[in-house]
Amino acid sequence: SASASLASVGVPHTLGRAGSMFSVFFGHGPDGGPVRDYDDARQQSTGAFRAFFHEMLGRGVYLPPSAFESWFVSAAHDDEAVEQVLDALPHAAAAAAAALEGPPQRR
Repeated sequence: SASASLASVGVPHTLGRAGSMFSVFFGHGPDGGPVRDYDDARQQSTGAFRAFFHEMLGRGVYLPPSAFESWFVSAAHDDEAVEQVLDALPHAAAAAAAALEGPPQRR
């Protein structure tokens, strides 16, 4: 899952869901808990989302292009599509983690 992949590389995130709709926020609420509203969502790392999004896109997975949009799962997602997403997740999680670390420091 997206949450497991992000957690495995230490990317702080909140997964919100309702039925087959979900959102991944690259950060937590102000108390370290879940993102509960727009003000909480605005505090997330859009840089981490951007890196995650572009890595997924480069691997053929088309996500909503904004860190504030919901993702949807439907019956149209067959086993092959789900496998493609699952295969891309660890790479995208690593890209998000690298984005949180920032650019390499020059000496």
